[in-house]
Amino acid sequence: MPFRDLIGQPHARRLLQGALRSGRISHAYLFVGPAGVGRQTAARAFAQALLCTAGGGDDACGTCPACRKVAVGTHPDLRVITPGRAESGGERRAVAIDQVRDLKHEAAYPPYEAKWKVFIIVDTEQMRAEAANSLLKVLEEPPSRSVIILLSESTEALVPTLVSRSQLVRFSFVPSAAVAEALVSRAGVPPPRARYLAAIAGGRVGAALDAAGAGDEPFTRRAEVLAVLRAVERGDVISALDAAEAVARQRDEVERWLDIAQWWFRDLVVWRAAGDPDLLTNRDCEGDVAEWAGRRRAEDLRRVVDAIEAAKAALRHNGNPRVILEDLFVRMGAAPEAPAPRPGIPSPATGD
Repeated sequence: MPFRDLIGQPHARRLLQGALRSGRISHAYLFVGPAGVGRQTAARAFAQALLCTAGGGDDACGTCPACRKVAVGTHPDLRVITPGRAESGGERRAVAIDQVRDLKHEAAYPPYEAKWKVFIIVDTEQMRAEAANSLLKVLEEPPSRSVIILLSESTEALVPTLVSRSQLVRFSFVPSAAVAEALVSRAGVPPPRARYLAAIAGGRVGAALDAAGAGDEPFTRRAEVLAVLRAVERGDVISALDAAEAVARQRDEVERWLDIAQWWFRDLVVWRAAGDPDLLTNRDCEGDVAEWAGRRRAEDLRRVVDAIEAAKAALRHNGNPRVILEDLFVRMGAAPEAPAPRPGIPSPATGD
């Protein structure tokens, strides 16, 4: 993937393409930022530009034999190093010392076809001390014509000297509007659905593209969340407790469940305040948003949004999911419905 296809990340793009234009290429780069925001995509774009034989300037041509090899993962001068399998046959959690030794051995030889050899190491922050120290020795005596790109979610878990020996390139969450635009143009997602997928991805391009590839699953999941929320609002305390138990069984999905619920109630608040469908995240559910918002007072909807945020915070602090959801659902079901509008009075869907 050339740089022109990278979604967002203008800071990283400027830094890396500036290095390509000037010809001042560092022996090591450290790409730091949340998973799924484009670190590995940018690393491959940088590698493709370095290995491209027909392009020039600050980007790869994308069509020469070298670029095609990078695209399909067969270029002999590019190696992406992932944890892989241990000798016991189990999956490793991080790149191991023997893989770093292999890198050092390979880097000692000149490139096979291109001007550079490029090594991309994923999840560098997961490395154990012996592997990190071995990698540090490689960076202290950098091999000629080799570029090593380290991917990490943060610098805190890394050996400080490993950070200081690398050119730091920071990555951030991608704005939802840019993610939605990419979903429409590259994945053919209808704009109203793209807006929702971009929002729940939380600025992670990879997560949004995965969701787009899952077809109707994200929207089926949303429908299931809304069915529970409707039941909680209609039911009594016992119904709320039963619902909390059912959702808590999906332990790995609780935070995602709360995200979907929060975006929904955020839209209800927005609808009560502005009545503008163009402001909705759940743009494809405008009718349901209007109907639901009309049944609740604005202040109660805002309290629910705050309660969901508090539930997410408690979950991040290792709170008991069932207890957290029980408290949330009881509070959600306790709010009275908004009074029906009198003739001649604007609907609560368009104002308070």
